[in-house]
This record gives sequence, structure tokens and C-alpha cells, in this order.
Amino acid sequence: MVTRTGATGGTTFLLARHGATAHTAQGRLSGCAGENPPLSETGREQARQLAAALRDTGGADVLACSPVLRARQTAEEVAAALGLALRVEEDLREIDFGEWEGRTPAEVDREHPGAQAAWRRQSTEPVPGGESLEQVGDRVARVRERLAAEHPGGRVLLVSHMYPVKLTVVDALAVPRVVMHRMHVDPTGVSEVRALPAGDPRGPWQVLRHNDSAHLRSVPA
Repeated sequence: MVTRTGATGGTTFLLARHGATAHTAQGRLSGCAGENPPLSETGREQARQLAAALRDTGGADVLACSPVLRARQTAEEVAAALGLALRVEEDLREIDFGEWEGRTPAEVDREHPGAQAAWRRQSTEPVPGGESLEQVGDRVARVRERLAAEHPGGRVLLVSHMYPVKLTVVDALAVPRVVMHRMHVDPTGVSEVRALPAGDPRGPWQVLRHNDSAHLRSVPA
């Protein structure tokens, strides 16, 4: 258990997306299955800049990451900079895009006209052969709940993917999960949510920031 001296309220979660890959540059749907691309050179530099920014702004007490290669590689850079052990959490993996894995949205639209737009209007039906937003949101929430109980008052850094980050923020805002499709997260963008004390009139969670990517200003596109 980690508790910071003087910490108020509950656990603070820092939510970082992984760095860029070849699929990121090509705009491909990259989930937790399929090719599993590594970080590109740009992605590695983004990870280094993320690590430096986190080191300079207070770090974290605990570091957990998705098992997917690009997230693990990003988290390894951060772990080295912060001097933290790396904990792999299977349920922080990206959504399973099923039959759409590795395709661009335009390719999906050509192969399955209207299917992608219909899927993005709801949260309970899965991608063909893959997962739904609700399934992803529920498994990510289980990780948060367990880590919050283990580290009250601590700062927990989760290095994962676009969908786990967005779904954590929309859950903190208590809005329907389908709202996440209106949000953007840059590679290594950082969001932050904090648990509030029981009975706080603002609710159980507070969003402190979303998609903070100031550390990327020096990274070539």
C-alpha cells in the first residue's frame, strides 16, 4: 500500500496513452490482437519525453501497464526514469477490434458500409468478432477499483491505450460511455482523475486534466 504524506481524498490516477507506432501514422485501427506493432522511432522519442515530464512533475507511486507491446515499451521508458517496478495488468489492454483490426476506418467503410457509424452510436454491441465499449470499460474499471483500494491517497500511473484512457475519463464524468468517441487522445497524452472522499457533493470522481501533451512540443511529427 502507498499513501502520500498529506494526501487528501482518494487515489489519483495518471492515464497515459502509449507512443506512436506505424499503425498510428497510417491511421489504422490497432487493438489488442493482430499485428501488435512496436513503437516507431517517433513513438520511442514520445515515450522518452513522457518519462521526463512525469519525472519532473512529481512522478508516481505505482506504475501499471497494458500487456500490449507498444504500451509495455512506453511504460518501460517511464519505469526507468521514475525508478518504479512495472506491473502488467491484462485488463488495461486496448479494445479488441475483431474483424476491423489493422484496417483504416475508410477500409472498414468500404468493406462494411454503415457498420462503423452504427457501432459508434452505441456502447453495448461489440465490433464484429471483437469487444463492445461496455466490455472494455468494465474491465478497465475493475483495475482502477482494485488499485484504488490497494493504494489509497497514492498516485497510480496507468500506461495503456486510447480506449482505456477515454473510458476512464467518461466514467469519472458519469456520462454515457459512447461519449468517448467525441474525445481525442494524442500518443503519450496524459489525463488525470482523482477519487473524492465519500459523500463529497461533487461525486466520487474529479477530472483534473485531459490529453495533456505539452511534453510533445519538441518531438518531430
